[in-house]
Amino acid sequence: MKKKFILTSIALSLLLSFMLLSCNADATAGLFRQISNASAPVGIVYKQIVELDSGTLYYLTDDGLYKTDGSSSTKLVANAENNIIETAALDGTTTIAYQVNSNENEGYKTIKTVTNSGVAGPTYDFSEFDYVQLLPNGLVLVKDGNTNFYLYDFDVAPTPTLSNIGSPLISINATTGYNLSSVIQLSGKEHTSLSANPMLISFVNESGGYKHFYITGSTAAELNTSTSGFRFASMAFIDAKIYLLTDEGDLYATATPSASTFDEVHKTNKSYKENAFMYGYYDSANSVTKLITKPAGINDALYEINIDASDTVTANNVDDGYGKYLDAAEIKDSYEKDAGKLLVATLENGMYEIDIAGNTSSDPEEYTL
Repeated sequence: MKKKFILTSIALSLLLSFMLLSCNADATAGLFRQISNASAPVGIVYKQIVELDSGTLYYLTDDGLYKTDGSSSTKLVANAENNIIETAALDGTTTIAYQVNSNENEGYKTIKTVTNSGVAGPTYDFSEFDYVQLLPNGLVLVKDGNTNFYLYDFDVAPTPTLSNIGSPLISINATTGYNLSSVIQLSGKEHTSLSANPMLISFVNESGGYKHFYITGSTAAELNTSTSGFRFASMAFIDAKIYLLTDEGDLYATATPSASTFDEVHKTNKSYKENAFMYGYYDSANSVTKLITKPAGINDALYEINIDASDTVTANNVDDGYGKYLDAAEIKDSYEKDAGKLLVATLENGMYEIDIAGNTSSDPEEYTL
């Protein structure tokens, strides 16, 4: 009798296991797909794609600032304790400006330079300013001793001070009671000038209310107060429309930044980190605007939002083709080589070249220049 009971228990356990496996077949398949598509760490921890200039790619890793011609790489500046490069920008064609944390107590207010052959150039001390941030497009965002923020071209000769730095490109003066929250640039186009590609600078107060400034050319336009409750994670500008994605995954659009209301385009039901990847591409053959996004979950596939000429919205995960290797990778930066063709640098899984129209992706570190 005891033996029969044991056999019955085993049979029931096997049946239950089979049912559970059957119910989770799709999830298991998804897990196996993620494992098979994920590339192994390549030993490079990317932080930024600085610039691609005349066949030379400049990039930043946790190890320092490099350049490569596609066949060999040269370290221009090594990271060291209290001298970690935070961001870099190509200033002209032969000089790279980079911001370091060597003056950490003063808020990372040192900007150094190096030539493209690795020769150290002048160092600039911005310690007179309350806040300093070098941007990938070569602009410097600074804050004076009050509540005013300014954008300057990085083009200084003497040590910059409040009195000698010159006239700013843009002034943002309506920030009393607000602190800087984020600077959002267009994915793939962070290195480009403001005249071609805008950016968004956001401020937040103690109550969680936001002020957002749409920056383009020499103009800072404050978004309508209807956006004061939104924490934006990404922005795209495509087909004459501004698209803004919140950290909670809600996509809004407007034709003008001063519009009184923003149209809600799509709820992704996903979450996004600050400066999340969102690349805008116009498929002219099908008259479709594509917004390719990377949600916060490291195992989340790319999420493509498609908006046709009649404003009908469809969306889908991209776990093959151009997104084959990116569903189990953290995107750190991207660089638009041409419309729909990008270099995409990941935290640990290498750099890829993707072609959205062709729906292809290179293997890790097999990109072309």
